[in-house]
Amino acid sequence: DRVRSSVTDVIPCDLSKDAVIPAELTLKPFDVMICSLVWDVVAVNAAQLEVVIRRCLAWLSPKGVLVVQGSLHEEWYTVGSALFPVLNIDKETLFSVFDKCGLKVEKWETRTKCSTHY
Repeated sequence: DRVRSSVTDVIPCDLSKDAVIPAELTLKPFDVMICSLVWDVVAVNAAQLEVVIRRCLAWLSPKGVLVVQGSLHEEWYTVGSALFPVLNIDKETLFSVFDKCGLKVEKWETRTKCSTHY
């Protein structure tokens, strides 16, 4: 209930564009952003990942928290029978991009093949 009452809105965004959030929405930077399986499907290389992260950071308040879930060492994901490219990155390269973007990793967890794509 505490989390449910803390969430005030879900905002549509498109990290593939410079204007991530529609201009008609006049919003302040966010205190918390959750990016789950987003960056690794929008960006397919480290340079694109840096752009995508910077687009997110433009909307994060200075003391905000970014929660990220993604995959390492993947090449494709599937939806039904359709196959889509995904960012194939290792931890060292990912952390290098984080460093370039001024991000500090507070907590890191790795799981091995705990699920399959649907």
